[in-house]
Amino acid sequence: MKRRGVSLAELSLVFMAVVVFLAAAVCSAAKIRQAASAQRVIEELNAIAAAGSRYYSEHGAWPASLADLRPGYLAQRSTAVNPFGGEYSITSNAFSLSVSTLLPKGLASGKSCGSEVVVTNQGDNDLISITTSPETRNWKLKYEKKYIYKE
Repeated sequence: MKRRGVSLAELSLVFMAVVVFLAAAVCSAAKIRQAASAQRVIEELNAIAAAGSRYYSEHGAWPASLADLRPGYLAQRSTAVNPFGGEYSITSNAFSLSVSTLLPKGLASGKSCGSEVVVTNQGDNDLISITTSPETRNWKLKYEKKYIYKE
């Protein structure tokens, strides 16, 4: 007698494999979303630092808060809170402006963010900060002129 169809054991094995693959996909998607949000935070820090530099160029002093940068230097839609709930803060002295915020631990590292970004461990969170000064706006590029002669 020929057997038609699948047994309950075979069906449950296939179902378990599908559930494992779906769980892995959901977990991976969540990590990708977190990484994208962390990159957005870095971009917002850069935008705030650039706005602070423009403010300094026009006023001769660093902004005291994010409110000083709105609406002339930052977009109205920009918020004072990052996607993870940490607030952006500005600290300045006579020579530089530092913009910082907190991210969940492990989402950003100094290597992944670039040379201007400093990542400091703060327990369960990482403090991400960017410091700018009037001198950093000049790139100070060096190059050599090379001539190519055809013979």
